[in-house]
Amino acid sequence: MKTADVIICGAGIAGIASAYQLTVKHGLRNVLLVDERAPLTLTSDKSTECYRNWWPGPGAAMVGMMNRSIDMLDALAHESSNIFHLNRRGYVYATADP
Repeated sequence: MKTADVIICGAGIAGIASAYQLTVKHGLRNVLLVDERAPLTLTSDKSTECYRNWWPGPGAAMVGMMNRSIDMLDALAHESSNIFHLNRRGYVYATADP
């Protein structure tokens, strides 16, 4: 019987990010990532690849979490020579209605 210290169900972006943090950043070696599909093939690969640190409130809790997430993305891009092509493209909001 195989055993694992941690089992992560789902190889989407959240599952893979969790596995990365546990193994690379926290040194766990017995982590099992389980998914019936290939990694990042259900909805994670359909992303617009857009992110921002704006949230309409109330309070600043969500903005704080977003800022931390962006910091983690920036660090991972730097550590991996930006293998996943992180790019701050920005947003454009347009309307035909003045």
